[in-house]
Amino acid sequence: MAHTGRKKESGFTLLEVLVSLTILSVGLLALALLQTTAIKGNTTAAKNMIAMQIAQDQLEWFRRQPWASIVSSNPSMDAAWTSANVYATLPDNPGGDTVERSGTSFYRAWRVVTSGTLRVITVWVCWQDDRGNWHNVMLPTERANIL
Repeated sequence: MAHTGRKKESGFTLLEVLVSLTILSVGLLALALLQTTAIKGNTTAAKNMIAMQIAQDQLEWFRRQPWASIVSSNPSMDAAWTSANVYATLPDNPGGDTVERSGTSFYRAWRVVTSGTLRVITVWVCWQDDRGNWHNVMLPTERANIL
């Protein structure tokens, strides 16, 4: 028996290869975007952790201080603590101090409110990200005047 016509060839056509490459490139692009988002999230989380450590350091410092020396960092900023525009006073007058860590300036201020034999201490740490957006953490604690 003689075969007529061409033999059936197996393999991929050029169109199938192009469609496969297009699907692969879209998937890799999505993966790169996911990686970029994860890196930004890690950076924000790292700065948040640094800010928490800076605030905690200040609270620990207050634990070692005499009762009389526990006062607000800047009493004139007391009204700003409840203002939505509190960032307008920074960095010219943070009312506390500035801590440099990992190439970022963290501004730290604290407010002390006395109620009888109890002092409520709130430490606030803020910083700006690369886009100029403000971020902050606040840690409160209470200290009693125990003799």
